[in-house]
Amino acid sequence: SPKQGDNRTMGGIIDFSTSCPWQMYTFSFLHILISLVFYAVDLCPFAFPKSNSCSESDLVMQRITALSTLYVGVLFLVLTYHNKNSSGKINRLCTYAVCGATAFLVSVIFAGNASSFGGIERSWMHIGDMICSLLLICIVGSRIDLATEWANANEDAMQGLGINCKSLILLFLIICAVKLFGLTDVVGPTYFLADGLVMTDVSIWMWNFTSVLLFDIILVLMYSLYFEDNQGHEFVVMTVTAMSLVAAVSFISIKEFMSAIVSGKMLW
Repeated sequence: SPKQGDNRTMGGIIDFSTSCPWQMYTFSFLHILISLVFYAVDLCPFAFPKSNSCSESDLVMQRITALSTLYVGVLFLVLTYHNKNSSGKINRLCTYAVCGATAFLVSVIFAGNASSFGGIERSWMHIGDMICSLLLICIVGSRIDLATEWANANEDAMQGLGINCKSLILLFLIICAVKLFGLTDVVGPTYFLADGLVMTDVSIWMWNFTSVLLFDIILVLMYSLYFEDNQGHEFVVMTVTAMSLVAAVSFISIKEFMSAIVSGKMLW
């Protein structure tokens, strides 16, 4: 229940009251919605009118982007729901979400205008991404003000490690950090493609956002390590486990387009 002296009341899951964390629900559901669209729709003919259909590399990159976006949305959603009655923790989580949304906005700016990939009719994608990023920053940031309550970091955040969920989260965090370094400086996108396939301008454009989504995952893992309790750690581990199963089946339909070392083995 809210702390004594806080006259704001928590409603149901989403009631848009002053204390309901609807900003974080919006952040989470938007990521989940985008991921489902990427899973279900061949975006190339819609987003890029000059393309009759997606190439093999486009399909692989679209699926990777969909999975990464789903990871971000589900992790933030689980932690938001778990902490919906704790204003301090939600406010902390909002700061991490703002950092993630800001990183995405910067990536949109430096990824370039979509008109670079074949015509002015595609520039609406760039404008739409920028508007979406700005809206997320404003929506999530609207909860943060000078009067907000802040949860304190766990004093024993790096203690109590062993065979437990906290240690697994730390392991996940290290793995994601290594992956982020590898994807940005060591491994190119063609590492995920079968022999003979090449990256198109569209697939490169989608690839540019994958590292940002991985950075968002790192942020939410850092939050859970420093601010969550044991139950929150358990929820994060269960969520990552469930998402690993989703990842394992996400690429079955396009398995022939992926490199042998990645397909069905290492991607998740």
